[in-house]
Amino acid sequence: MVKFDIISGFLGSGKTTLIRKILNSLDSREKVVLIENEFGDVSVDREVLEIEGFEIYEISNGCVCCKLKGDFIFTLKEILKQRIDRIIFEPSGIFIIGEIFDLFRDPEISSECYVNSVTTVVDAQNFSSHLHSYSAFFKSQICSASSLVVSKTQFLLAEEISQIELELRVLNETATILAKNWTELSNQELLGLIDKKTVITINNIAHSLSHDFESIGLRTSRILSMEHLESILQKCINGDYGTILRGKGFVKSDSGYLEFHYVDGHYSIIESTGVTTGIVSFIGEDLQKEPLTSAFQ
Repeated sequence: MVKFDIISGFLGSGKTTLIRKILNSLDSREKVVLIENEFGDVSVDREVLEIEGFEIYEISNGCVCCKLKGDFIFTLKEILKQRIDRIIFEPSGIFIIGEIFDLFRDPEISSECYVNSVTTVVDAQNFSSHLHSYSAFFKSQICSASSLVVSKTQFLLAEEISQIELELRVLNETATILAKNWTELSNQELLGLIDKKTVITINNIAHSLSHDFESIGLRTSRILSMEHLESILQKCINGDYGTILRGKGFVKSDSGYLEFHYVDGHYSIIESTGVTTGIVSFIGEDLQKEPLTSAFQ
C-alpha cells in the first residue's frame, strides 16, 4: 500500500520548507512523489522543489477540497499506476483537511493508498492573529493533525512558545507537538512525524465555511533591485495593494535572482541560485490586482 502523507498549514507557515527537510531525511531508495495544490495561478513552491530534483504534480488555481476535487482524484489515480512507495501532499493554506477523506471512499484509491499521517505546520509568529481572524481554517488544520510542528520559534521568547503549546494542546489532545528551532530538528524527529504509528481522527468541518481570499500569480522578466523589491513589500505592509496575507516569488536582479517571502506584515529577501525565471504569487483579500501586477511588469 502506498503511504499518503499530508503536510498542511495556513498561508506562509513554512510547509514547503518542512517538506524539503522531510524529503532529505527519507531513505533514498524510497520512491516518493509530491502533489502541490496552489491556490493561485502559478506555483512558486513547485519551482523551489523542482530545483532540488523532486517529482511533482501540480494542481493550481483553487482548492482540491472544493472545485478541484475531480482534478485531484484523476491525478491521484494516475500516480497510483506507478511503482511508488509514498505520496506527500501539500495542500493550499486554506485547505479543509477533513474533506480529503471523502476521496478515500473511492475503492480505486483506497485499495492502493491510505492516509498515513497528517502534519500541520503552525506559524508561531502569527499564531494569535490567525487564530482570531481565520479561526475556522486554522482550527480545522490543527484539530485534524496527527503531528503539529511549530515554525518560526526563533522569533519568540520561550514563555511565548510554551503558551502556544498549551493552546495547541487544548485544540488537539493527542497530536505530537514539536516546538523547537528547525535547525535543531533531527532526521529521527522528522521521520517520526510521518511514520510513527498513530490513529488519525478527522473533525469534519464543511468547506461551506467559504472565504473571500483572492490570488494573483504571474511570470515576470522585470529586473528589480533589492531596494525596489523592499519598497513593493513595504507597500504590502501599508495596505496599498489590499490585505496581503501571503506573497512569495523570484525576481531577477542585476546580479542574479532574489527570492522573497511575505507573511502578514513580515517579509524576507535572499539571493537565490538555480532559478531561471521570475515568478510571483500573492494571496489576500480585496487585492488591488492592477497596481500589484504593474509593480512586477
